[in-house]
Amino acid sequence: MALQVHQRYEIVFLSQHPLGPKLSYTAVAKTVHCDLKTVKRWLKRWKQSKNLTDGTRPGRPRVTTPKQDQQVIALAEKETFVTSQDITNRLNKRGLDTSQRTVRRRLNEAGAKYNRPLSKPLLTENHREKR
Repeated sequence: MALQVHQRYEIVFLSQHPLGPKLSYTAVAKTVHCDLKTVKRWLKRWKQSKNLTDGTRPGRPRVTTPKQDQQVIALAEKETFVTSQDITNRLNKRGLDTSQRTVRRRLNEAGAKYNRPLSKPLLTENHREKR
């Protein structure tokens, strides 16, 4: 599990900072509740670059921009029972080539709730007469 940024700075403070207690690697690892190798790695990075933030991670860039993500969410909020296929078709008409799966991912990231329309028929005239 990756350490949070404040824990990384705590490692540096406990072992090397002039105002810190200057603990050993093992003592710092016990205090921060992490592995000894983790302490050594972050202290080495601190000595080299003074930077403890996360680097960029590899991966494919997103197909949609944040503005296009907002369009997807707006289309979903406008209508109650719109499907991801409907949203995909509307976006493709606008010139944005996205897949149905991408639309579902963006809605999931936004915390959208999925509502399915009732699939059963309500009472018909025949039911009412029988009652």
